[in-house]
Amino acid sequence: MIRRLWLLVLIALTATNCGAPQPTPARPGDAVTRIESGLIVGVRGDAAVKRAGWRDYAPALFGAPLRRGDLLRLGSAGSATVACADLKLATLEGGVSGYPCQTAPRAPLVYEGTLLNPTRGDSGSGDTPLVISPRKTKLLNPRPMLRWQPVPGAKSHKLSLQGTNWTTEVSDASELPYPDSAPALQPGVTYRLVVTVGDRSSSEEPGAGLGFSVPGADEAKTVKEAEAKIRALGLTETATALLIANVYATNGLYAEAIEGLERLPGPQEPAVLRLLGDLYISTGLNRLAEERYAAALARSETLNDVEGQAQAQHALGRIYDALGNPTEARRHLTDALALYDRLGDAKKSAEAKAQLDALP
Repeated sequence: MIRRLWLLVLIALTATNCGAPQPTPARPGDAVTRIESGLIVGVRGDAAVKRAGWRDYAPALFGAPLRRGDLLRLGSAGSATVACADLKLATLEGGVSGYPCQTAPRAPLVYEGTLLNPTRGDSGSGDTPLVISPRKTKLLNPRPMLRWQPVPGAKSHKLSLQGTNWTTEVSDASELPYPDSAPALQPGVTYRLVVTVGDRSSSEEPGAGLGFSVPGADEAKTVKEAEAKIRALGLTETATALLIANVYATNGLYAEAIEGLERLPGPQEPAVLRLLGDLYISTGLNRLAEERYAAALARSETLNDVEGQAQAQHALGRIYDALGNPTEARRHLTDALALYDRLGDAKKSAEAKAQLDALP
């Protein structure tokens, strides 16, 4: 009798669970929404940051995130401007200050999505064309710039857009604006740019999610309103572009975030180069990520940016691991570990050590 009763209970529970809504799987960026952080968009005089868990302070540069639990130390005549997730500015004066922002009423400002998690494999070379943009992204612009890595010696490249019947032939070029005469892109549809030369095609690239889409009107409106607020802050061109790129990236608009940063003139700040590296990792372009992170490392070394050096070394180690170069991966991860130890960042030290131990 007891056995029959337990069987009935089990059947009832099973039926209840089958009809109940199932939990939504976590997405790559979901954990980021719980991190309260702002960005340092202006520094005057000496500035140093001490992250939660660090032993000591390290130089704080333009573009560095400031999170709840961090301390910012400014010289007596120094000041810093922090952009908060509510897209308001907080000004800190000389002395030691904590996190100056209110609890964020919106999505996170600082993009940290797929940082240090590059997709395995090389991102293309030789006689196979490679799509540079758009890929693995959403787009606000329904007439995007189409970019690809051309095949050396090829006289022309055939372009087609899966999800439409559009196709064209392009000679002596590696980019083309999606023409006004082509079918308009529609929200809710996944498109994929395919570039073909002879019998080789960019569709040979392995991996899922290499297409792109256009967000719905409500989502696009939210992003555009945030961009308008950032432009109204009156910051420098670089600070404005960095903030907009972070907002775009946290909303999956990787291609347009990259475009905005790549348009900036002159030598770039380490924070800009690191974000570009992260964005290229997010779109599966490891070689371009490698170039930006190598440039970020060089700039950080020049500026004595210890944390920036550690981040760049760590990212390069992960990128070379993904590219199948364990020797370079080991060299960069070893340097990252030494820098994290210097900062007293036990969490990052353990992470780098584990990745070192996992190398062939």
